[in-house]
Amino acid sequence: MRLVQMWLLVVLINVTAEVMGDPKGSWDTISIFNQAPLEIKLGASHDGPDPDLVALVLWNDSVNNRLDAVHIPPPYDGTGITTTALENTAILFNLGSLCTDGTNLIAPYIKDFNLEVARFNGSNWSTMTVPGTTTNNFDNANCGANQDGIFLGAHDLTDGETEYFRSTNGGSNYTFYGRYTSAGPFDGAIREPLVTTDFTRYLYGLNQQSNGQVRVSRTSTAGASASFSHFPIENLPAPAGFTFVKEGVGVANGPGVAFTYNSEGTARLVEVPNNNPGNTTERNLGMINNNGSQFTFQGGAITTFKNLNGVPASNKILWGDYWYVSPYNNSAQVLSDVSFPLTGVGGPVATCQVSEQGAYTHDTQLVVGGPRVGSTGTDLQIRDVNVDSLFTDGFESGDTTAWFATCP
Repeated sequence: MRLVQMWLLVVLINVTAEVMGDPKGSWDTISIFNQAPLEIKLGASHDGPDPDLVALVLWNDSVNNRLDAVHIPPPYDGTGITTTALENTAILFNLGSLCTDGTNLIAPYIKDFNLEVARFNGSNWSTMTVPGTTTNNFDNANCGANQDGIFLGAHDLTDGETEYFRSTNGGSNYTFYGRYTSAGPFDGAIREPLVTTDFTRYLYGLNQQSNGQVRVSRTSTAGASASFSHFPIENLPAPAGFTFVKEGVGVANGPGVAFTYNSEGTARLVEVPNNNPGNTTERNLGMINNNGSQFTFQGGAITTFKNLNGVPASNKILWGDYWYVSPYNNSAQVLSDVSFPLTGVGGPVATCQVSEQGAYTHDTQLVVGGPRVGSTGTDLQIRDVNVDSLFTDGFESGDTTAWFATCP
């Protein structure tokens, strides 16, 4: 009886921590690349246990922009790192969000204003130009995947629209999927993110129109082609040309999706429920500092930690500052981690969450990729998070331990 009572006490304590989703412990720094990132994205090399964390780093060698893929194997402590050079060319920019489909990792980007894809098939990297993107100029790229395929979203600067392409064979080839009007980053508009959901089978984008309106666009991915619905978020001044990239990023968070974006210098969070996308939860988080100590721009990132029942417990939002807040709750207090190592540094950031799942525990960490503080390079910042630290099914599954990674 006493053992049962003690176990229930542990569960109660951890449920409280799980709901809060607070950071715990101190930050650990892992050096992964010796060049400073202009852009960085994180992904998992494959679905399932023990993937490599993969950092795609776009950097400049004083002549060309270059793209390298850095593999960090579990336990993600900096040992066993390998690097593959993918691109080395003058017009290379806009590295998009990565997505994983089975044993394939997809990384979209823009080269010579064409939509390009780097693909890791579990053994080797390859690159290709997406058919139909060589005539017009493109200035944005992102990737999302669910059971209906791999989806690439790209902004066509020439035609003033967002265009989507789909692959149903692991990224071997792509066909046109759908479009809608939008302004893009070279117009001075928000750099549009793309988010896909699994069980509800949706594709979302948050885009800005030429009149300044910000909206969320959505389609079911169950059909052969897209049929988008649009939901207004806020009205901003009309984009007036490129001065700097106004970043936008998103993540699926269980009952819906969450976006954070640069709203005229303010970090804004918008959560969209799948069952009623017009009923959004919106808030301003704080000012974005575009003049950091090492970079004169600031990227953004978001990830949502869930409890053991799959309910979102905490949004982690990075815009130089590290904010965290309970999901879908306009009255929840926005908290900050004042110990975040990249506060005030500037530059790109990307996030993953990794968990070590063993017989009796399930420990979760936040991984942040970004610039090396105080010198040239790219590092991972890693910190434990008070989510999912309950006992797991060790009595049924044995005493094996595996790592898992979730990267928005």
